[in-house]
Amino acid sequence: MATTSRTSPDSTPIHTTPKIPIITTTRTSRTAPHSTPTYYTTTRIPTSTTTRILTPTSEKITTNPEKTTVASTTVASSTSIKTTYTTTQLQTTTSTSDTSCNSTTFPSTFLFAYSNDLSSDTVLDTFNRFSSYLKYYSWFGSVRFDIEIIDIQFHKGDVNPTIANNLPDPNQGFQNSKIGSNVFDAIEKFFSNTQAPVCGSIIFILLKRYPNEADLSRSVSLIRYHHSIVHVMISASPSGGSQPKAMYFVASKTNGMGMVEYDEHFPDVIDWFPLFNAPYPIYAATVQVSGSGAITLPDFYPPTANMYWVAITYQDHVPIDTFQYLKFGLTNNQGNGSFSVKSREISYWDDGNYLGQPSWFMNANYKITLDYDYLGRDVQHLQFRIYTIIPNSNWLPYSD
Repeated sequence: MATTSRTSPDSTPIHTTPKIPIITTTRTSRTAPHSTPTYYTTTRIPTSTTTRILTPTSEKITTNPEKTTVASTTVASSTSIKTTYTTTQLQTTTSTSDTSCNSTTFPSTFLFAYSNDLSSDTVLDTFNRFSSYLKYYSWFGSVRFDIEIIDIQFHKGDVNPTIANNLPDPNQGFQNSKIGSNVFDAIEKFFSNTQAPVCGSIIFILLKRYPNEADLSRSVSLIRYHHSIVHVMISASPSGGSQPKAMYFVASKTNGMGMVEYDEHFPDVIDWFPLFNAPYPIYAATVQVSGSGAITLPDFYPPTANMYWVAITYQDHVPIDTFQYLKFGLTNNQGNGSFSVKSREISYWDDGNYLGQPSWFMNANYKITLDYDYLGRDVQHLQFRIYTIIPNSNWLPYSD
């Protein structure tokens, strides 16, 4: 079965056999293939007990967001907004119990959060690209942050006037680039609201200003406690802040995606986020790699033969300076297939760090391997996700 993707015309095609239809690549326009989502009977999804994906008997989120066990991740140095970011220990959380919410409404609430530092055109054009799909969510929330007073609006009907009447205003924003984003305040305000349900919610963030917080543990714990997902589109030309990878790591730890893009491409690449036809994560792995090598990832057990959405990041920052090549191999007892990306192809992806495409999987156990090649020894934190149109009856454990 042939499907479309946003792979460059000179890229290595995805190799398939008749017995394991992964995907056949063709050159298309950069408009994602849309269709009306269909919701099926939920299916219990097994997870591996020998991998870094959390299992019911291993790491899970505490029921008290205040109580966290801190783990640390080193952030590689980078330079932007004429500021050199030094190596910082970002603190995140892992703990061992989970009696948190169990959403019974599919889909739940969708929150659209955007920085006041972005241009009005960027926000409005990006919102307009997916606004027609909001009818598939039970509630919609919107919030503008990076201003002093954060006000979240919730709707169950037409939301376009609210966005149009609350576009970025430079006069209300922070005037100093050393001030960090208050995106975490917006997230906490969302979860404390009493109007819209937050269990199982999806949060989509347009980030222009980086946070200054190095301790992410409270926010990660709060998001996980409510079985929510955070996706973030991070500006490659930030307006301030000191922690360029903070929100990328939040997305990594909540089964979301962290895309780093230039502002002018936001409205275009929004089509390739797992927000529409396949919003539910069914497989999540967060991988740390450096140099060249090959690793084995957790197996994937598709509950049904169906079309899924595969999303990866091949570098955790921009510009793309160390990435050379990666290939994901997928094998089951009937055949094998793969898809790959090379450094010479990234200009087709607007020099961002993200690749997303639909892929057909059989109802069979897949072995997954990753071959990679990067310059130097800097550690890259890669996100590899598979999303489905089928709501999960049991929440997919979070990937650390």
